[in-house]
Parts: sequence; structure tokens; C-alpha cells
Amino acid sequence: MKRNHDLWMTLTIVSIAFTRLLPHWPNFTPVLAVALCGGLLFNDRRSVLVPLAAMILSDLAMGVAFGTEYAFHTAQPYVYGCIILTAMLGRGLDKWSPSKAILLGGSAAGIGFFLITNAAVWLHGSMYPHSIEGLMTCYGAGLAFYRDSGNFLLNGIVSTWLFGGGILLVKGALNRTYARRPA
Repeated sequence: MKRNHDLWMTLTIVSIAFTRLLPHWPNFTPVLAVALCGGLLFNDRRSVLVPLAAMILSDLAMGVAFGTEYAFHTAQPYVYGCIILTAMLGRGLDKWSPSKAILLGGSAAGIGFFLITNAAVWLHGSMYPHSIEGLMTCYGAGLAFYRDSGNFLLNGIVSTWLFGGGILLVKGALNRTYARRPA
């Protein structure tokens, strides 16, 4: 039964990752929720491998659907690094209550993702001087992007709470279903 449960959770995570292909507000995606919940739900290497594989597969699908710039970009190693770090954060929070892990872990993941990926844009780009002032300008432009197309709290954090909550609701439903079945 645990095997079926794990299969359903893996399929849920992968399916939710593919919602990135649907129309959505900028950055209102399940990326961090998939990673955080992978860490919360699996206590072995799948905690990192399932979310990372889901991201790679959905990136490839985005490349096919929308063009290669969606599948391959200079910040991609940093995005994948954030996925790995968020999954590891989820592993570290697995003893916390699910709601606390999603709220606090999702907040930390959203802030960390913003800081790391915008630093990658600054580091590898030529738009900003490679100085502390240039980095701060890059962060300011990143926040302005959120202002013009949503906001940081809604897009970067609340989306993680909502998608993460959805994944954990599926887990709860599966637990109740398997608990009712005879052994």
C-alpha cells in the first residue's frame, strides 16, 4: 500500500509541476511547492529527485510549447539549485505540522528563490554593474517586476502556500483512503 501511496504522490507532484504550461500570472507557479512538498513527503532520495525531475520535464515541455528560451536559460542552474535547496528544506521540516511547514517553509523558499535567481541575473548579465549597487538595483528591478505584474507576496509566496496545501490535501485523502482498506 505504501508503494501505491508513493506512486500517487509522485504523480501528483509531477502533474502539478505541469500546470506551469497553463496560463498564469507571472511567477504564480507550483515550482517551490513541488520542491517543498517533495521534501516533506519523501524521506529518501526521492525528496529531491521527484521535484527536480518534475521541473526538468516541465521545462522541456515548456521549451517544446513556447520556445527553447523557456527550457534553457542562464539562470536555470540556479533555479534547479533552488529546487534542491527547497526540497532539502522540506526534509528538514518534515517533523513540523503540515500547515506550519507550508507557511514558514514556503515563505523562506519564496524569499530565497527571489534572492538567488535575481543574483544570478546580476552575475551573468550585463544590465547591472557587478557591484553591490548593481546587485541592489537588480533586486529593485525584480521587485518592480512583481509590482507591475502581481506582487511578491502573492506570486512568490502565496502560490507556494496554495499549491503546497493542495499537494498535502491529496496526501491526506490518500492516507484516509488507504486507512480504510483492509490489510
